[in-house]
Amino acid sequence: MIVHPTTEQLLLDCARELREGVLPALTDHTAIVRTAMVEQVLRNTAVRSAHEIQWMRDEITALTAYVHEVAAASSRPELSSGLHGLSTAHTDHLHLVVVSDRYRRASELFAAALEVTVDEGLDALREQGERLLDARLARERQVMAGWSPTGR
Repeated sequence: MIVHPTTEQLLLDCARELREGVLPALTDHTAIVRTAMVEQVLRNTAVRSAHEIQWMRDEITALTAYVHEVAAASSRPELSSGLHGLSTAHTDHLHLVVVSDRYRRASELFAAALEVTVDEGLDALREQGERLLDARLARERQVMAGWSPTGR
């Protein structure tokens, strides 16, 4: 019986079953490697599912604050209009599809703001934006735990 039926726990239980129940019974090397890769994907997905909405909300906040700074230092009206559109989106919803859409929109604005910093020579803001990007990539590397689709 599953007593903690979160998506994270369901995925971890499936990964454990593959690791403990299926992998030991396999003899074909290719099947062993493929099953191990699927088990790793399940564990990575479990981590992501447990934190993804909060991670996106945190990044939306950071990216939006950054775009506000760039918009204030720039002469580009498209950043301000994009921020207005983002601020009118459903900020109180926690459904993954809604948060993902806001995250996509904030990411697009962030990319545009970063381009503005390069175009307008706003070096301090460009460096700040690069640090935000580095933090995003570091989290992704952490979630992936070294996994990559080898041979694919």
